Amino acid sequence: MKRHNLALAVSALLASGAANADIIISEYIEGSSNNKAVEFYNAGSTEINLSTYALEIYSNGGTEAGNTVPLAGTLPANGIYVIAHPSANAEIQAIADKTGNLYYNGNDALVLKNGDTVVDSMGQVGVDEVWASGGVSMKDQTIRRKDTITAGDTDPSDAYAPGDEFNGFDIDDISNLGMHLGYGESQPEPEPEPAPEFGACGDSATLISAVQGSGLSSPMVDSEVVIEAVVTGVYLDGERPLNGFFLQEEDADQDGDATTSEGIFVYHQDTAVAAGDTVRLAGSVAEYYDSTQVSNITNISVCASGASVTPASFSVPVESMNEFEAIEGMLVSVSHPVIVTNTDSLGQYGDFWVAHERLYVPTQVAAPVENNNVNVRLNGFSIDDARSVTNAEDVPFPAGGLSAMNSLRLGTEITNPTGIINYSFSEYRLLPTAELQYVDTNPRTDAPELAAEGDLRIASFNVENFFNGDGQGEGFPTERGADSVAEYDRQLAKLVAAITSMNADIIGLNEIENDGFGDNSAIAQLVAEVNAQSDVEWAFVSFGDASYIGGDAITNALIYRTDRVAETGTAVFTTDVPFDFGSRPPIAQTFHDIANEDEVTVVVNHFRSKGGCSNSAAEGDQDNGDGQGCWNATRVEAAETLMAWVANNPTGRAVDDVILIGDFNAYGMEDPIQALVDGGYTDLQMAELGAENHTYVYQGLSGSLDHAFGSASLTEKVVATANWNINSDEPKVFDYNTEFKSEVNMANYYNDDPYRSSDHDPVVVAMTTEQGDTGDNDGGDPDVDDGGSAPPTDEVPNLDHATTSGSFPIWLGLGALFLGLVRRRV
Repeated sequence: MKRHNLALAVSALLASGAANADIIISEYIEGSSNNKAVEFYNAGSTEINLSTYALEIYSNGGTEAGNTVPLAGTLPANGIYVIAHPSANAEIQAIADKTGNLYYNGNDALVLKNGDTVVDSMGQVGVDEVWASGGVSMKDQTIRRKDTITAGDTDPSDAYAPGDEFNGFDIDDISNLGMHLGYGESQPEPEPEPAPEFGACGDSATLISAVQGSGLSSPMVDSEVVIEAVVTGVYLDGERPLNGFFLQEEDADQDGDATTSEGIFVYHQDTAVAAGDTVRLAGSVAEYYDSTQVSNITNISVCASGASVTPASFSVPVESMNEFEAIEGMLVSVSHPVIVTNTDSLGQYGDFWVAHERLYVPTQVAAPVENNNVNVRLNGFSIDDARSVTNAEDVPFPAGGLSAMNSLRLGTEITNPTGIINYSFSEYRLLPTAELQYVDTNPRTDAPELAAEGDLRIASFNVENFFNGDGQGEGFPTERGADSVAEYDRQLAKLVAAITSMNADIIGLNEIENDGFGDNSAIAQLVAEVNAQSDVEWAFVSFGDASYIGGDAITNALIYRTDRVAETGTAVFTTDVPFDFGSRPPIAQTFHDIANEDEVTVVVNHFRSKGGCSNSAAEGDQDNGDGQGCWNATRVEAAETLMAWVANNPTGRAVDDVILIGDFNAYGMEDPIQALVDGGYTDLQMAELGAENHTYVYQGLSGSLDHAFGSASLTEKVVATANWNINSDEPKVFDYNTEFKSEVNMANYYNDDPYRSSDHDPVVVAMTTEQGDTGDNDGGDPDVDDGGSAPPTDEVPNLDHATTSGSFPIWLGLGALFLGLVRRRV
């Protein structure tokens, strides 16, 4: 136990000018399991109202708080306040003043704020590391503020060394929790306020606005109150309901203060009430996981029925989360339509996110800048089915219930939703009290829609870790992708449906298993199934004697329609730095259009991803907070190396028309993309679709990681470019996975169609071809120089599929003559 001499404590406070100090974090526990707690000490000389204070937790180097834990009540000078994890052990819980979402580890930064002002901090926001120094660590230790530290660290972005201000103790040591500088050991418990008289319906009562207060938590926690108000929503029935109802003050009793809520949740299961009832009740005020409620009901009467309240008008975006707090528990009507922006948890938890508009990754639409992030919570909110059930078989959104044939796509408009704002699981959620009105502003399409057809289409498609086990029905689970043959069959069917509906002639694939080109390989079996389901013949580009392309588990691939194009070059790849590790080796092949014999070189790419740099990356590859993530310098190097490689005509065909496609793991305005543009390539999506285009959605933010870039001559031939949004806009529950799905859900959520065949959308480019000659026939093509440089020695030639004048089939030439006369797509 800490037993400090009081004179020492007082002198320390005086020496540091603590009369003007604020609250500090005095103890931090990162114990085993969920034994986590944070202690706060009022180092000032006056009582502090805690309702405006909140502890923010920034996880894994994030620049946006993942959890926010409001403080509550008041804290006298030299007072101690403890928040514990809700699943901490009984000893910690007995000391704690409240529980909250203390989901942190030793690499997560903590910031204590009073409103928007930083009061104290631990760790370094935006940096992912376990902070430790001088034997003191934020991981697996209890650490206590040194006696000489009486003011907080108000710069959460500076380098952090916990040993400078804290002393370290063993894991799970709670012997001093609730005490600091000799205070907190014998503070007398305040005498409880006498419970108010219950009275009769119509008598005076405590206003809900007074219970809610203007801060993040109630100023009346643990107080006994009597309130009388109108029931706006009842959640007593159904599977794992909320077990209570919401009350809102009559219009005439509202206080007119926009910062105080007029609604509140009542946790009570034993009295039947209905919306429109006027109810008088007595109970105690509590903060349950940071949501204000009245519980422990001691008396309740239904005074009347048929009453109503006017929904509050609400709009997004908001400037701060206090605007949501001001309507917590209230019936609201959103004053404008909202757009569906995230359905990741729709199938699992029955909720989805909306905002005032589709939200884009900042670096998709603007150049990278410091502190580049979008706080999605300020831009929208969750719409929830008000149940705690997981993986329900009857998700009510959209109208008619969620199914593979009844999707809720991102971009769908919902007209002015009305409901109750509830706070749970760290989010503000609207619980609809009226049927949602959906406007299908982003319908599915059966095939990519392009402004013009062209006569040659080239596409890019990330197939999301397509692995086929051992290729003989065994070998599952695999390193990635399907965990069983059943999942493999479901994934294969959806991918084939997407490929055969894409109406493309050449498709570059990403994230296919890197297991060679034999009969049991993933690429061979994918193409075989495509041929089984298609009216035309497809082939894949092989790389001769190469068993693998690079050393990654996944690779790039090329497939094509043999009635449209033929290979004319030598299929190659390069493993030059940085394609030796992290960035998958780009592959290239030259094709000619059979009808016109016009040639194009197609290069498929998959640059290094944005995550996982930790401390192992060089400075330029660290996540510097500008929105480009990790390994940005490596991706820029990849872009520059790629252009140099392609300029050397690696397929052996000196062709001006070049298209670079694939997953570049960079959004539209990021440095690697700009490097390609500066190098003379046209961003074909930007040119036709503008900056607000997308092939991928992450945490509700849209953007394009998949791109198509054209050389100058090819760009002149492009007539249309499209992102076919069959995946990113669909609920992820529609994918091939069977985990956490009942038999009913596996049937209800799955269809062998293109929708959610992957997590990335295909990009399709349509172009015209020009009459030419590859050199296989008389004449000559000005685009082609047969004296192109030979492939570098570290590139593997395509021995099986190279087309030469000596091997060009007669039937292919006859087919070309026919297609030259009749140019139709099938």
